[in-house]
Formats: sequence, structure tokens, C-alpha cells
Amino acid sequence: MSTQSIMAMFAAASAIIFLVFGYVGLSTRRSQDVDKGATGRLRQAFGLGLCVLLVATLVLTLPRMPYPAEAGTPDRIVHVTGMQYAFGLTDAPVTSVQAWEESGYPQVIEVAAGSNVEFRVTTLDVNHGFSLYAPDGKLLAQTQAMPGYVNRLRLRLDRPGSYTVLCLEYCGMGHHRMRGVVEVK
Repeated sequence: MSTQSIMAMFAAASAIIFLVFGYVGLSTRRSQDVDKGATGRLRQAFGLGLCVLLVATLVLTLPRMPYPAEAGTPDRIVHVTGMQYAFGLTDAPVTSVQAWEESGYPQVIEVAAGSNVEFRVTTLDVNHGFSLYAPDGKLLAQTQAMPGYVNRLRLRLDRPGSYTVLCLEYCGMGHHRMRGVVEVK
């Protein structure tokens, strides 16, 4: 939707609001009896119109949701485990501190270009913010890493290059060191 059409809709809505307030202001200058039946019908018509507007907005915006349309299994699953102060990117889940220490928490993982990747993000200690940046430095997606819960984040990584993983939630003194890399080849 262009900026001009948004501005036109805003101007139209503002004009309607101004006219309604003006009408109400002028109509209350002299006292008169209120027809409760007409008022009830007007209220019902307004409520129905509002419901129609909300359903139309839902129908128009739902297809534009930013989630992948594929409902099937992803091409690749990457398990992301956060622990102060590193992200472990692995093919198998890391479920304990002992497994974390044994895995050596690899911070680089390779993914094929064009694949639909599901990141399963969790943490073993405190909340962390998992974010994935494109090779040009733009933020592609982010989710929370929470202890005892796995967040799933699906992305299609089309462009080859090094995608940087950073923590977006301050988690302590070494927060700035929480990095990882997804190499798309």
C-alpha cells in the first residue's frame, strides 16, 4: 500500500470523525426526547458495520503474514542452545550442561542455499534473544531463547554468505560475545 493511499484513508477517516463530532455538537444545542428504539437500531447498525470492517481487514491482511507457506517438514533443522555466553548451533539438541560441555558448543553451521531451515531455539540458563542477520547486516528474524521451552523459527535462506547470530537480550557481562555463524553455501 502506497504512502499516498494511506494518507488519503487517514484524511477520509479524519473528515468523517470531524463531521460526526460536528453533528453531535450541533444536535445537542436544544433539548429533545430521545427515541430509544432508533438509538438501539443505530447502535446495532454501527456494531454490524464495525464487525464487517474488521472481518474485511482480516481477510485482506491474513494472506500477507510473514510466515512460510510450506506446512511440511523443513529441509534442515538447526538446534540452537544458548548458555552464557555462547550459542551452540548443532544438528542434535543439547539438553544439559554436561552435553553442552561435551559438544564444545560449535558456533558455525553450514546450510544449503535455498533451503527452508527451522531453528529450534532454547537455553540452559537465562533468557537470551536469538537473532539472525543477513550477510549485508540486516536483521532477518529474531525469537526468544527461554529455559525449558523451545521456540521454532523457520526461514528460507536463499542468498549464499555468512549469516550472523547475535543475542538481542542483555544476559550479563559477556553478552557482547554471544555470536554464531550460519554459512549458506
